[in-house]
Amino acid sequence: MTLIKRLFLIFMTVGLTLPAHGAKNSVRKAKYSAIVIEAKTGTILHTESSNMASHPASITKIMTLYLLFEALESRKVTLRTKLPISARAAIQPPCKLGLKAGGTITVKDALLGLVTKSANDASVVIAEYLGGTEDNFAKLMTKKARSLGMTRTTFKNAHGLHNPGQLTTAHDMAVLGREVFRRYPKYYTYFRTQ
Repeated sequence: MTLIKRLFLIFMTVGLTLPAHGAKNSVRKAKYSAIVIEAKTGTILHTESSNMASHPASITKIMTLYLLFEALESRKVTLRTKLPISARAAIQPPCKLGLKAGGTITVKDALLGLVTKSANDASVVIAEYLGGTEDNFAKLMTKKARSLGMTRTTFKNAHGLHNPGQLTTAHDMAVLGREVFRRYPKYYTYFRTQ
């Protein structure tokens, strides 16, 4: 096995700006946070401010996918399940697939939209189908995060568009990345799709 395959690099470098001089209650204390973990053993190879809270942006979709993989494994959905597209999902800002309200998209196509285009509309479609509403889904995301040991993570949406209450750390996202790699290897291959 090559070094590249042995090392599952969760190197989350968050391009953070420093807070304005005198800013209060800022979650940003360093220029960036990073962590590199060996996937098989969990050995930390590098860490830099890895427990610093930051806004996760589109990396949020890893948890959206994790819950989708869980639903696939439990047979709540199949790759061919048709997901309804709500008006709310259709109006999400880019990046998106351009889904039309009232239509449907298969689980497989929504999954591919997330991994290839980071599609915000597909994220909301998945969230609404699995959680009833995106708000409920975000609560499920946070609950799952806690069960995985992601103690410094709170999700407020399924796509990562800015919400001041949506916070995570490089360490917590590394935990999530390892869990996806470990628990869902047959779905992990989707991340290779271009």
